Amino acid sequence: MCRSWLARIAVGMLALPLSAAAAKDADVAALKAAGIPTDGPGLVAFFKQQTLTLADETRIKALVRELGDDEFKSREQASRQLVLLGSRARTFLQAAVKDPDPEIARRAQDCLERMARGATVSSMSVAARELARLHPPQAAAVLLDYLPSADNDAVVETIRTALFPLAVRDGKSEPALLAALNDKSPLKRSIAAAALCSARPADAMPSVRKLLQDRDPHVRLRVGLALAAIRDRDAVPVLIRLFDELPWSDLEAPMYFLERLAGDTIPEAAYGTDAEMHRKYRLAWEAWWKDTGAKLDPARLEQASRSLGFTTVVRLDEGVVEDLDADNHTRWKIGNLSKPLDVQLLPGDERILIAEHAANRVSERDLKGQVLWKHLVEGPLAAQRLSNGSTFITTSQELREIDKTGKEVFRYRRPDGGMFMRATKLRDGDIACIAQIGGAARFYRLTPEDKDFKERKSWGVQVNTLGGRVEVLPNGHVLIPEMYNNRVVEFDADGRAVWEAAVDQPIAALRLPGGHTLVTLMRENRAVELDRAGKEVWQFKADTRVTRAYRR
Repeated sequence: MCRSWLARIAVGMLALPLSAAAAKDADVAALKAAGIPTDGPGLVAFFKQQTLTLADETRIKALVRELGDDEFKSREQASRQLVLLGSRARTFLQAAVKDPDPEIARRAQDCLERMARGATVSSMSVAARELARLHPPQAAAVLLDYLPSADNDAVVETIRTALFPLAVRDGKSEPALLAALNDKSPLKRSIAAAALCSARPADAMPSVRKLLQDRDPHVRLRVGLALAAIRDRDAVPVLIRLFDELPWSDLEAPMYFLERLAGDTIPEAAYGTDAEMHRKYRLAWEAWWKDTGAKLDPARLEQASRSLGFTTVVRLDEGVVEDLDADNHTRWKIGNLSKPLDVQLLPGDERILIAEHAANRVSERDLKGQVLWKHLVEGPLAAQRLSNGSTFITTSQELREIDKTGKEVFRYRRPDGGMFMRATKLRDGDIACIAQIGGAARFYRLTPEDKDFKERKSWGVQVNTLGGRVEVLPNGHVLIPEMYNNRVVEFDADGRAVWEAAVDQPIAALRLPGGHTLVTLMRENRAVELDRAGKEVWQFKADTRVTRAYRR
């Protein structure tokens, strides 16, 4: 499962296969095309223009109301001014699209569309990267000031990483970052702390560590992850205490970090669906830290916090699962499998769960292919090992969960007789699945209710292949590969498309840390990595179909 931008600060991004010079040239060209300055002073001025102030907020709210003014001239003038305000007005306009006044709603949508033709989310990210490269004296200050105005996670993430090389000036902490540690904005406090952690200047670290007791739990979360990445043991108990304080959508990052840290000593605890289960989950991890975690080599904290750059791919037709290093060289390979439709590398990276459709079995194997455990089930489409040690299995007819002994925990069939195509059990207890009913595919989010499940969300999707899991992001968005539409689409929690990338016949799609997307392609026998703009930045090509790809 993928993670939101909060999770991305727990795992470092892979270096893209572009040279630094080529990346800079591409960014400068993109800025020129968008009409954005490419020099240091110009970019500083650009970010200042895009930064929301309290005076701006009051003015924007008034302008939004003027979109519904009785006078046509006033409405037109308000529209023009809102478009000129750019990203500063975007959040207010997005809210105004739902205004009960139809004229306000219509004009707000028109303003957003006109703004989209100007500085896009991609342009803001590119501008932040170029400003960091140029490193004018005000670079860190203007990027920090802009953060609360950023209305997109991808831009926030880009600014976070852009601040890393700006953390130190003349051998000392960047003054703007030090000042931001005490800013009233939780986002600025935490992003400044993460940037300083990257450089570890001695004069800043005591102030950074104080934020582990910050009043805002999200600050403790982000700072805890940043400190854990530099081997600070004190950060781990802080992260664990957040498990019954924050919702699951914000906890994927520390959960992922701790599971990698624990490896095969992971406690068998389920996060669950209610406050009591959340408390028990926290207690289980606190006991693990006391008994096992606190004795770990501090280097393990750093290792658990960064990407390994390894990609596990499935070649269905050959019956092969293969693990690749960052240069696409084979690390290990398991062959002689019978239509493997899904795999999951288990904690510790020494065992793998495989759903073999044609062999009617789900098996746990070591990396030499030796079967350590198996469960026979007709035509498995996907298999997922849960944090409590149980296994969630998808077949075309049913969803089932079994415990470690093979005892059934639950079994669910569609009341309308629909056929399951893909499914995932989420950490909060919900199930995300795609089912085909009457020849049409639909996405469903199911919530446990007594001994059954209630449909929480549902909408039509263009999915045409069976097997694998459903990629649900912590914010509730869903990533759907539309093979015959030649695109991957990100839908929000209500089924509205919010992002898409053109790609030839996608089979499966996974969102990576940093916002990139890993996609497998039916016709081209490839797995590719796409950036947020849909540009290909990595590939693995085989002689036969590559049907699944997972990155860690």
